[in-house]
Amino acid sequence: MNLELKLKKTLGSFDIDVELSLNEELLVLFGPSGAGKTIILKMISGITRPDEGEINVGTDKVFDSALNIDLPIRDRRIGYLFQEYALFPHMTVHENIAYGISHLKPGEIKRKVNELLGVMRLGGLEERFPHELSGGQKQRCALARTLAAEPRVLLLDEPFSALDYQVREKLRADLINIHRMYPITTILVTHDLEEAFMLGKRIAVINNGKVEQVGDREDVFYRPNTRNVARFLGVRNIFAGAIAGFGDGQAVITNPDLGAIKANAPYGNPLSIGQEVSFCIRPEEILIIRPDRVLDNKIQDNIIEGEVVSATGKGSTQIIFLKVGKSDTLLKIELPNFVVRKLELAIGKRIRVSLKKENIWVIT
Repeated sequence: MNLELKLKKTLGSFDIDVELSLNEELLVLFGPSGAGKTIILKMISGITRPDEGEINVGTDKVFDSALNIDLPIRDRRIGYLFQEYALFPHMTVHENIAYGISHLKPGEIKRKVNELLGVMRLGGLEERFPHELSGGQKQRCALARTLAAEPRVLLLDEPFSALDYQVREKLRADLINIHRMYPITTILVTHDLEEAFMLGKRIAVINNGKVEQVGDREDVFYRPNTRNVARFLGVRNIFAGAIAGFGDGQAVITNPDLGAIKANAPYGNPLSIGQEVSFCIRPEEILIIRPDRVLDNKIQDNIIEGEVVSATGKGSTQIIFLKVGKSDTLLKIELPNFVVRKLELAIGKRIRVSLKKENIWVIT
């Protein structure tokens, strides 16, 4: 079911102006807190009325300010899963799931509920009340109740934010499987970078009420359109420079601390000599050059030397900060723990790294 929206809303000094279009896919709406993500979901669902615009679900127009169309929530067939589960405390798991389909025949209700109990790994819990469930079980029950009503669009507002890491990880995998079984047009709101990368085949980055970039996961994560998008998505290594020359489809960018950096020139966006640009590279894309290895042809360019000034554990990886140049410019590098141990990357050690030109993205 296609979903197309073009909405505007003013909230005090904050303006929302968004335009999105998606098919039967899972789109992640990603951005910092206060960017307007939840308000967008509320406008789609009918909880909040836009000042102007339109919302089309398939061939049905559920909102159009110009035509004075504003379907009530119950008629939109849009499921909304909140952070707080919103289960009825006096109802069992079975009764909660069946709540929105009470108009069906008893046999059909039982079939649907049993199917969803199995899909959501809630078998054996159907007679329990919400206070007898774990946080993950409550969220799966809430999602089952939402899916039972067969919504045309599913809205998920940071559904896993209140859960611990292990439960979140399992529920993310569940959601991918559920979307495969029930391919409903879905928008999931999150400000969790890992969650956005895991769940979003397409990602829309929201900032100050506007879409800064929307596209496939690889494009958005590795080819950001703006410095804001790069920062939000954890690139961290964002530098300013000027175009010094071209050759073999590459641009040469000069930076006071990094020197002359070669990067693949962006398609469809011509650059000129002397033009000021930004360029970036993700922390996990930076290669450590081992002193005992001959340089590969692929990493002859963009060799940077610096001093390790910080090393911080991050689960299975470590974050290394390398000071380069004369003005204390820092490169953020993310490496597996075994690499850090093998190369003995301690604070104070001087090392060389390679910024592979195919992993550098130029922001104009």
